[in-house]
Amino acid sequence: MTENPSFVKMYWPDIREKIAQLDATFTKIVDDLGVDKSFPIYLASYPYGALIADTQSPFIPCDNGTVKRLTAPEVDKSITEDLGYGKDGLPMGMVLNKQLEYFIDLKGLGVTIPWLIYEPGSFFPLSSIFNQKNKRNYASNSVLMTTAGARSTFMLPNIGCSTNHINLKRDFNVKTTTPKTLYDHWYVFKEIVNSPILASDWRCEVIYFAEKWLKKLYTDTSWLALKSYLQELAWSRFEYDRNRVYYDIAFSVIQQKRNLKPNPYLADTARHLFSIALGCVPGYAPALGEEAIPVSILQKVFVESYNLKKYIPTIMQPVNYNFESNPPVYYSLQHPSTHMFSPKSRKISSTLSEMRELDHITNIFSEELANDNAICADTILNQVSKAIKFNYFHNEKDRLNVIKPSCEIVKLDDRFNYVPSGYSTNESTFSADARFVRGCVSISKIN
Repeated sequence: MTENPSFVKMYWPDIREKIAQLDATFTKIVDDLGVDKSFPIYLASYPYGALIADTQSPFIPCDNGTVKRLTAPEVDKSITEDLGYGKDGLPMGMVLNKQLEYFIDLKGLGVTIPWLIYEPGSFFPLSSIFNQKNKRNYASNSVLMTTAGARSTFMLPNIGCSTNHINLKRDFNVKTTTPKTLYDHWYVFKEIVNSPILASDWRCEVIYFAEKWLKKLYTDTSWLALKSYLQELAWSRFEYDRNRVYYDIAFSVIQQKRNLKPNPYLADTARHLFSIALGCVPGYAPALGEEAIPVSILQKVFVESYNLKKYIPTIMQPVNYNFESNPPVYYSLQHPSTHMFSPKSRKISSTLSEMRELDHITNIFSEELANDNAICADTILNQVSKAIKFNYFHNEKDRLNVIKPSCEIVKLDDRFNYVPSGYSTNESTFSADARFVRGCVSISKIN
């Protein structure tokens, strides 16, 4: 095991202090159980963009920066004996450092749908771990994928210039072809960050619990406190999903009451905007820190090597919104990531006209949901509808003055001006003509 420092077998005393900083309650419960050295824990360190799991199996990191399947024949037998119970999904784990993203990869549509963002202290995958006794499997293993750091990330300004892309090939031995869509940006980011020339130390650290931990949870009554704690975390995490049916009914009732017969595609989008506002699904925001992506390295590379001079090298990442405290998050009709996507109407319409209709739909939803005597008045949906507003942006002028000019985004949200210190972008401006902001919705708290 010591030959691969990216994947190390250890025990509770080895990792206890690090876990205690993230979850004191879990640590105390395990301390009280007197867990000994017969309960292995594996510490895995993944480079940025590494697959942690795909639709077939999980991956374990190798010392050379690559990963290999847990089910690969060359994996040590003792590892498969300890972690093989998660071979069809993921063993039970906990994020220690950085973030990982669960997402759905729709290659045919050229988009990823960010599903869950796990931060340090998060346990995963709790829903499947506690579904062992159910003979009916409701959770598909052939949909979600997981990466170290953000997968659903992209540069806001265009980086599709073949001439400039040659610089990246020359300076960092990038093999990926010039990106044509926002979906392709991640492949370039991943290759740059993991280039030997940069020697990036960005790592997402997770721990995996050996099967003996799970067997104790299932069978030993003395472990009931730990089982109850983890089940409570799982119950809380999926609160929205368990109550989604009530929200779906509420939106349907509103449409019937107000005789609202919108384009089904836009109705799905409006519902998704409220899901983002609730913090139940990710929206997008400018990357400032290093938790989800090594933003400082990438911005420096795209300014100095790619020669992105005209625009500020803003990188967007998926984030969960908190309407009580968070700055705005964003969604774009040009980069849809709804969980339900009815086909667009065959009627040809401009993005501007679609946004006007979307504004009309969300205004009606907000008005009805904010009513204290309406359906779902006793839920968080009512609170959110009172607390947030939707603004719509496009780089083309709206003759009806419903849609704001996209150049105003940077005036309302200074994060779009962010670049790391150490180099100058004095001549750079906000990319007001970027594809993402040509049909962009901001979700923000009402001042």
